[in-house]
Amino acid sequence: MISFESIIQTEEKISAMNEAHTQILVNQMKKEQPYVLVYLLAIGQREEFDDDEIDILFHIGSVLWQVMRQNHNGTRKVTEQALEKAEKANETILEKMESDSEGDFFSAAENLALSHAEPEVLQYITATLMEDDDGNPDNPPFREDKLGAAFLHLKIVLDAFIQIQK
Repeated sequence: MISFESIIQTEEKISAMNEAHTQILVNQMKKEQPYVLVYLLAIGQREEFDDDEIDILFHIGSVLWQVMRQNHNGTRKVTEQALEKAEKANETILEKMESDSEGDFFSAAENLALSHAEPEVLQYITATLMEDDDGNPDNPPFREDKLGAAFLHLKIVLDAFIQIQK
């Protein structure tokens, strides 16, 4: 299980990168996890996230990739089939979250984290989606109607990483 400290260290490292280092990271992701990269980019467009939301989605996706690659079998490539399987497994969650209010979303996300294989990672996703850079929950970085979709697709990526590491 991934520790919260490891997640925070990885997040801080990625946040501190300049543009050149970020491009190196993207190129590395393109080589190591091409399906995850394409999935994140496609979801950003399909869900009609704004530019800031796409940046945050990709940032969180990068943190997920980096922390998951530290695990045993963490360098295995996520396949298209693994992503499809994770999507299928999360369909009922999507239906529920699409109709939830922001408060309901937060409760549902917290409950999911308690029983998840990587609870700290799922809690990181939730907190990052629900709070601005200063930790203020009154100014979430995603529009309320896009919050559930962002959470779900990041959870799908996380679940696909977990699936391939087994």
